[in-house]
Amino acid sequence: MKKQLLVLAIISVLTHHAYSQDSSRTRPAYLHAGKIGLGIDGITGSPNLLMKYFFNNQFAIQVIAGCDLDMPGGTAPTGTTKVNGLTFRGGLSLIVHLTHDRVSPYVGFEGIFQSTKSAGFFTVIPDPKNSIIASGVLGAEFFLDERFTLGIKHNLGIEVQLKRDTPKEESDIHFNTSTLVTGRFYFN
Repeated sequence: MKKQLLVLAIISVLTHHAYSQDSSRTRPAYLHAGKIGLGIDGITGSPNLLMKYFFNNQFAIQVIAGCDLDMPGGTAPTGTTKVNGLTFRGGLSLIVHLTHDRVSPYVGFEGIFQSTKSAGFFTVIPDPKNSIIASGVLGAEFFLDERFTLGIKHNLGIEVQLKRDTPKEESDIHFNTSTLVTGRFYFN
């Protein structure tokens, strides 16, 4: 009985060793230190450009930049001014990937500064509205191969609209959620 257990143990170790060597040769390293990716989120809506950098196999930082342009049609009625709208945003995300596999779920924190100039026809042109958006992030990336991913990202957080002078407004706080489809290309 002892000999049978010893033989089974040796076969198990050799099989595991051979399998692990074989799988490490064919299995791509999806996440690693120094990996850099460029992508977009909000593919179906107002997209942001994303640049992601991995410090190690799990921890990454992401730079976010986005812009929206709103141009109303027609000419301004008498006594009003036609104003084109512009929203720009920029921020950072700190992300922790939970696995290094083909499907890589992650959690993190995201902070964005956003400035919005309203579009329309105005008698008094309003000041831009500035806001800070802070949210927790939950998502996953699916690696189509070692360089291309598709993913989904869900944000849950708050938006603090900072006060402005004209017209007189106070700071407002809004709770918000968003779900975005993401796409990314990794350079290395």
